[in-house]
Amino acid sequence: MMHKDRWFVFKDNDVLFPRGTAINDVVQGIVFESSQTFVESDHYFCLKDQGTLIHTLFFDGESLNPDFADWDSLPVRTVLGSLKAPYADGNDWQILSRFLRAFHAAQWHVSSRFCGFCGAPHGDAEDELARQCTRCGRLEYPRITPAVIVAITDGQGRLLLAHNGKFKNNVYALIAGFVEAGERLEDTVHREVREEVGIEVDSVTYVASQPWPFPASLMLAFEACYKGGELRCDGKEILDARWVTPDTLPELPAPGSISRFLIDRWLRGRTNPCPGHR
Repeated sequence: MMHKDRWFVFKDNDVLFPRGTAINDVVQGIVFESSQTFVESDHYFCLKDQGTLIHTLFFDGESLNPDFADWDSLPVRTVLGSLKAPYADGNDWQILSRFLRAFHAAQWHVSSRFCGFCGAPHGDAEDELARQCTRCGRLEYPRITPAVIVAITDGQGRLLLAHNGKFKNNVYALIAGFVEAGERLEDTVHREVREEVGIEVDSVTYVASQPWPFPASLMLAFEACYKGGELRCDGKEILDARWVTPDTLPELPAPGSISRFLIDRWLRGRTNPCPGHR
């Protein structure tokens, strides 16, 4: 293995690492002395990133190799929060981006073992990040699913927060949803807001984006202004929605997500720097 080689080991939504490894070193990748034994494993995948070979192992369910039983682990979401992912820039972002790319690609590689057209096994394409069918030659690239998220304010400066039935505890966050075929991003904002809470918005403005590989999303963040209508939750995804002030905040999403970034940006009067903007 070359000195510049880096390894990432994942189990479901956690990253694994030798005990005592600092979180900043975890996201840069570890030097794995006994790595050669895993190169032929079905859990293994390798990709290149600006001259560095990125080796990944991805285990799901009960498939974890005993060699990693005494390693520490952290949820990838916790890592993003600890490193204040939405605010990362420059070299810090490049390192974190590589970590997220490894996590995204490792999940995709394990879940794309067979061709979706003819059913034959996939191999790895030689000159790009893709899987190639061993029978028909069809190429499959990592799936990236765009989704919008929007911070809506009204004429009194209040922010709209909603509780999704899938949220843990009693967390309230922003309205979000996946982009559908044929939609502009702005169309998705209008549709999702209308479907989930029954109101109309205008002044839809792009703010920032964040890769969110759980398992394959790209979050595109917007701000918008309330235009009209009465709050009416759909009762399926959104169970409750409310206008809040800084003094009436419910439990919020953990730091590290673009949702929390938008909420904190509102709390600070929209003075937060937008990640990735130059």
